Amino acid sequence: MSGGSSSGSGFDEWRTRDGATKPTGPKGDGDGGGADGGADRCAIYETTVLASPVATVVATLNVGDILTVALETSPRNRIVVRTTTGAVAGAITSVNLLEMIECMQAGFAYEAEVKSISGGRIEVEISPA
Repeated sequence: MSGGSSSGSGFDEWRTRDGATKPTGPKGDGDGGGADGGADRCAIYETTVLASPVATVVATLNVGDILTVALETSPRNRIVVRTTTGAVAGAITSVNLLEMIECMQAGFAYEAEVKSISGGRIEVEISPA
């Protein structure tokens, strides 16, 4: 299995131990991508719940809203979702987080659709933009 161009020493080992398959939603093919680590590796479809939701922003969301998935690099790499006005609604946690960060650093884009809202629990479906 090819490791790609990751600068972190633990990324490829993590994927290998994890079987290199993605526990993705129904749209994903689950094949783990091509041996060259190309765009298929970045075709991630996943449903997750926002971490650290921002209450004032979450109060403005509706089911069906499309949010922008953005990579923040300071003070550390993390993925957040933003409204159309640019307000951060919360962060993404995922078993595919390291892979998503690498793909976003390479220019790949994702979006998140709000699937359900229950108080401060916001479920989103991440997919390629």
